Amino acid sequence: MPRLAFDDANLLIFSGEDRLRFIDGLSSNKIDFNSTDVINTLVLTTKAKIMAQLHLFMLNEMLISITISGDHVKLVNYLNSKILTQQVAINDVTTLNYIDLVYGENTDTVGVTVSEGLTKVNVNGNYGFEIYSVKQNRLPTSTDQQSFTNWRVENLIPWHGYEITSKVNPYQCGLNNQVHENKGCYTGQEVLTRMRSRNKGMRELYSIDNVAISDDKITTKGTTNSLAIKRI
Repeated sequence: MPRLAFDDANLLIFSGEDRLRFIDGLSSNKIDFNSTDVINTLVLTTKAKIMAQLHLFMLNEMLISITISGDHVKLVNYLNSKILTQQVAINDVTTLNYIDLVYGENTDTVGVTVSEGLTKVNVNGNYGFEIYSVKQNRLPTSTDQQSFTNWRVENLIPWHGYEITSKVNPYQCGLNNQVHENKGCYTGQEVLTRMRSRNKGMRELYSIDNVAISDDKITTKGTTNSLAIKRI
């Protein structure tokens, strides 16, 4: 599978007996782990705009997040401000690890596996992240961003900085599957519930031939096809 260095991601560890309850209270998706599950979720503002995307998994009793946000310092400060009296500690270990993105080949591997110092985190069955210590030699990575872009277009995968920004909510960028419709309270829930119940402002991500759309409507431009978002 192609491998890209993914320097936009950060690695956070949540520890303490209240760690799952803490994350669940902020998360748009339900936090209910099995042993090797990966939960893809979002932290939202009060207006339901996307503050960060989190890929969460459990490893050795630690709750770990591969976190993608536009402003990582702001996000960590926000998370710390929400701890209050809960038994939770947040440790940023980004600088201690490499995070590589692997994509382009469907796989039946589920969840998280660890072997010879390499932690593989599978996301949705067709791409994932590999984490390993900076004390090791970095694995060979590709610089072919266009191939990754074309792959995203083909598989209808929204991405940070393109479809996913702080100006949109999950229903406006193709992340509907990271919102649990029957979940308890979390920041931004009321906005999303109103959108669903009124069927207002909902949008969908789609792929279209480049010659059939103007550049100002494109969110991600591929070689022949591109991604765009339209109202439902």
